[in-house]
Amino acid sequence: MDIASHRAIVCRGCSEVFEETQGEVINFYEVLEVHHEATADEIKRSFRRLAKKYHPDHNSERTKWAEAKMRVLLKAYDILMNDQQRQEYDKRLRPYLKSSRDPYRENLAKRAEDPAAQARLILYNLLNDQPHEAVDIYERMRDKDKAFEVWQHLDHKDYLDCEFLLGEEYERQGNWKNALRFYENVYHEERNSPLRFFLEEVKDRIRDIYCKKVARRCKPLEAVKIYEKVMAMGVSKKTEAYLHKKIAESYFKAQQEKKARGHLKKAFELEPKLKGAQKICEKLAVNN
Repeated sequence: MDIASHRAIVCRGCSEVFEETQGEVINFYEVLEVHHEATADEIKRSFRRLAKKYHPDHNSERTKWAEAKMRVLLKAYDILMNDQQRQEYDKRLRPYLKSSRDPYRENLAKRAEDPAAQARLILYNLLNDQPHEAVDIYERMRDKDKAFEVWQHLDHKDYLDCEFLLGEEYERQGNWKNALRFYENVYHEERNSPLRFFLEEVKDRIRDIYCKKVARRCKPLEAVKIYEKVMAMGVSKKTEAYLHKKIAESYFKAQQEKKARGHLKKAFELEPKLKGAQKICEKLAVNN
């Protein structure tokens, strides 16, 4: 969908979005998640990425919220893509930025070659609603040094907060591989710890990503290993039954019907009223 179409969808019957709200200037660079020296191509790429994320068609349960997000995105795009308007806007924005400076963030940002400072900056951005910037810094540090990890530079509690929030942001971006890496780091750290801040939450997220995102894109026998891995983390009886059903479906796809029947049997032993099993029962000629 082109930019004109985005504008038509969200602007019909909508009031104009102004650069100032209650006396404060909206930072359109932050709205579009670009730096102040961003080129037109960078602005356009970021706009398109965010427009897909916030488009009302992708947010059917909160369309008013999505329309408001899109109005601000469009206003930001219009201003920053027009050279004259951007210059005038920058003049208005400059005093606001000076009055809203964050010395702690600025001090850490200046120490770009200091891994400890950058680890703290990653956490600071995550805790202050700048997750996209946090990920950018993390990836920049990893590009410089593949061995860089935040746990090397933060105390245990801060490290767990940072890892969990990085996983959350990668999940939001649809980067399942990195999301799982961070979530699993937290899971393994907390599994044997007397203080468990994230354990149940992170188990649920790992399970959902593996089962709903990763396994569906895998070959059947690879999916079996994923379901078994999730089961080994410890799940409820109902979830275990669901996982045995998914393993049965995977073995059937792999033409291993004996194993498929065995797991389907286990599923019904755990959950006699198991839902969603009709198709696999028919395929295996199993009466339930």
